[in-house]
Amino acid sequence: MPERHITVQRRMAASTSSVWALFADFPHLASHWSGLRATSAIGNQTSGVGARRHVKLKPIGSMDETVTTWEEGRRIDTENHPSVSVPFNRAETTLTLEPDNQGTLATFDYRYVPRGGPIGRFTGPLIDKMLTATFTEMLAATEEAALANGGER
Repeated sequence: MPERHITVQRRMAASTSSVWALFADFPHLASHWSGLRATSAIGNQTSGVGARRHVKLKPIGSMDETVTTWEEGRRIDTENHPSVSVPFNRAETTLTLEPDNQGTLATFDYRYVPRGGPIGRFTGPLIDKMLTATFTEMLAATEEAALANGGER
């Protein structure tokens, strides 16, 4: 099954440092984004390469994520470890933040391999559409939270 790739971008009015602060609080993504049921740390490391979190997805399912790249203030990559309730064999993310005029340009890349052989070929476009909407909402919620925390420039 070939890998699928989604990219979502958002120009945010919030400062890069305020947006980074939310994503760098790695175990607590669900505290500002209602698109997840819950997130929590796995182990004692909560930031940097090797940090892990458990993600409870909506409406059902869960997976674990491990940070594979951490560039302070700029980039976080993760490797996702799907469970049987997630329709992917594997998935990886890259989040980059760049100063942009009076705010931040956030780019979220998601690469995944759907489960299901030939059926996965049919479900891939539907999953892409669902994930694009989900990640667009995540970036919007993060901007709103950053601005609420005083992140205007």
